[in-house]
Amino acid sequence: MDNREELILKELNYKINKNGTLLNPYHKEVGSISAQGYKKVQVTLYDKIIKAKKIKEVFIHRIQAFKKFGNKLYVDGIMVRHLDNNKLNNSWDNIGIGNAKDNYNDLPKENIKERQILATNASKKYSDSLVKEIKSFYKNNNNNQTAAMKKYNISSTGTLWYILNKR
Repeated sequence: MDNREELILKELNYKINKNGTLLNPYHKEVGSISAQGYKKVQVTLYDKIIKAKKIKEVFIHRIQAFKKFGNKLYVDGIMVRHLDNNKLNNSWDNIGIGNAKDNYNDLPKENIKERQILATNASKKYSDSLVKEIKSFYKNNNNNQTAAMKKYNISSTGTLWYILNKR
């Protein structure tokens, strides 16, 4: 289990306030914006196995979620949700956790149609034989979306739904 969020708060003594601002031990705001549009910080970790330093990104919304929900954040299939769909709003009241469907349902209705089109197009990259394999795996694993998405590198539940129901 990768507990970078806990490391930031407990070992490095950073603090996150109710507004979602991350402060270093000198009470200075830290962080930048990732390519995906989320606030993040970078930490350097020492990997004992390969005996080298590694730079890791830690998203501030995940730090707030860890503070709010603790280890529930690390349950398989759980993701952090921005309840108002604003990636930069990491305030206590705006951060929730849930599954991919919960996260999808947080989207404004106008964005859902756009995502459906993207999922349809994404599903086209899977051959008919691979679609059969995905459907079989999904059925044999008690309709476990997370397992199917991991095994077949499917990035959205919308794409998985389209593969299972329309292909």
